Amino acid sequence: MNDEKKLTETFDFNSSETRKILRRAKAFTLLRTIAVSLLVFLLLSAAIVVINAGMLNRISNDELASEQNFDLVARPNTYMSQYQTDDGFLTGELEYVTHRIVGNRAVYNGTYKIRYNIVPVVSGISGHSARGQLTRIEFREEHTYYNRVGHREMKFYHPRIEYGNYQNDLALLEEIGENKYLELALSFDRDYSFEEVRAMLPDEIKTVWYWVDTYNEEDLSGMQGHYEELRGKDGQKIGEKIYQEPEVLFANEVYGMKGVDACGITIEDPRRSFINAINFGLNHKNRYQAQFQRLYDRLSSDKGEVTKDNIRIIGVVVTGDTASMKLLRDEGYIKAATLGIVIDKF
Repeated sequence: MNDEKKLTETFDFNSSETRKILRRAKAFTLLRTIAVSLLVFLLLSAAIVVINAGMLNRISNDELASEQNFDLVARPNTYMSQYQTDDGFLTGELEYVTHRIVGNRAVYNGTYKIRYNIVPVVSGISGHSARGQLTRIEFREEHTYYNRVGHREMKFYHPRIEYGNYQNDLALLEEIGENKYLELALSFDRDYSFEEVRAMLPDEIKTVWYWVDTYNEEDLSGMQGHYEELRGKDGQKIGEKIYQEPEVLFANEVYGMKGVDACGITIEDPRRSFINAINFGLNHKNRYQAQFQRLYDRLSSDKGEVTKDNIRIIGVVVTGDTASMKLLRDEGYIKAATLGIVIDKF
């Protein structure tokens, strides 16, 4: 007798009792399959949530570090304040607030957002005061540029470029009045060492930023005034030329060193943090790596490293009250002076 016959003699598969047992077995198997699947789903979901959060947290930290490091070589008198992150699935957003220091006060300078993703796509900086966007306002045949939160944009004049006109806002001090704090960009007549700049500026004003000469001959050649041939709608030259004025640089186009920290405390030797920031930005993947490479190439002079001796100062940003700014009016080393923020003392 084979096994099938024995099983048939032992169980009556047509009986109601046997069918009930089989239904229970099937139900148990189904429930067990559902339970195992649910457990696997929950564990997999938890793992995805943890991995997603961990990866986005790492990316947001990298983005924050990138912004903080770039602030050490750019963005005159601008500092990062509070920040927060908002992460979703595979994507997140870093939001931070910036301020400028004028006199003894912190002045709001815009909120910025950086979107980032786990899947490699191009992320960018946005916000209601996106960096680099300026508004030109015409008034009495003159024009002034403002950033997107309404602050006047400072201008910088390179000492090796000959400009037809140099802006001198030191002449406006009487109109501004006494009970004001000012932010002022000073462009020098030549390059100076850090020690020379410290010695020649009055003690009554605070130097919050140093403009470093990061320009080679090719850069300067492109900034010189020149005649440019006009072209028609078809792109062809029409035989006429127009003179392009020498390039004046705005605050969002220059590089240099922070003279004070985000709390307004003077940094005794900012060259160290400036050099460290360049080396860090050069050797760590970040959105500003091309800018750091340019700074390294210009300042290292093919010597393999950037040293303090490579750093020459061609301008500064200073803050103080109107009375202290008047001490600068007769200084021969100042070629141009342009206002930034002007606020009430009280």
